[in-house]
Amino acid sequence: MTLAASAAHARRLVPRATLRRFVRRSDGPGIAFLCAHLALLAGTGAAVHVASLPWIIPAVLVHGFVLVHLFAPLHEATHGTAFATPALNRAVAWLAGLALLMPPTQFRLEHAAHHAHTQDAAHDPQFIAASARRWSYLLFATGLPFWRYLVGNLCRHAAGRFDTTEALYLPAGQQPVVSREARAFLLVYAGIALASWAAGTTAALVYWLLPRLAAEPWMRLVRMAEHGACAPVADMLRNTRTVRSLAPLRWLAWNMPFHAEHHALPAVPFHTLPKLHPFLAPHLAELERGYLAAHRRILRAAA
Repeated sequence: MTLAASAAHARRLVPRATLRRFVRRSDGPGIAFLCAHLALLAGTGAAVHVASLPWIIPAVLVHGFVLVHLFAPLHEATHGTAFATPALNRAVAWLAGLALLMPPTQFRLEHAAHHAHTQDAAHDPQFIAASARRWSYLLFATGLPFWRYLVGNLCRHAAGRFDTTEALYLPAGQQPVVSREARAFLLVYAGIALASWAAGTTAALVYWLLPRLAAEPWMRLVRMAEHGACAPVADMLRNTRTVRSLAPLRWLAWNMPFHAEHHALPAVPFHTLPKLHPFLAPHLAELERGYLAAHRRILRAAA
């Protein structure tokens, strides 16, 4: 089955009038999710501020857990489905990307290639080969390879250098845009570092970098669960996994545990994915109850 045939098949599983209703975009749900997410982030940051030993450790972990889930608004905004207003999508993508060291244009183009070539190891730039080997699974889960990737990308792109893999999904006309964004991000980070030094504060370290480092392994496990041990085929109902996770996790991830639904019909906004799920669920090859079950499946398949 080709990608186009898979998409057409997914569309046929939903009544046409229902699908038209599902793909409508709106600012309201995105604004509500974003405000609630930021309010929770402020609350967990306040918990870090008042915590003392031994409670500072769980407080930092929980704060980091909420912080790394800013990937959800970044992901939705770069798809253009978080909000109906394009300027809102661009602003949120920029701010969430800044918090995560992920410039939005590079991520958007890389992620578009991921959707176009899901589970094709030769062409999917977000293919996670680490999930196929237990030792590499464990290393990837630490988040260390991901940090090397993030910092390496920022530095290379700021210098105007792109590798052969990136050339497959970054058109020549977009490379200067990606370079400018990387330079702007590095300037912002340098400004934060200088301001922190001048003020004699470790706030950026305590409320941003350390929590992000501590919680990034969770996000790596989530990313592996989306496609790990799924079939290397073009059929989106087979190459992507939906995880029936706890409601708070689904909310914090902006419904991205409904990942097969998102890949099958990416024009459907995040807030409508729970309504789409019943139409596609009977046809999904990979549907797990929780992330533990998903990772048991991945580890069973790993060498």
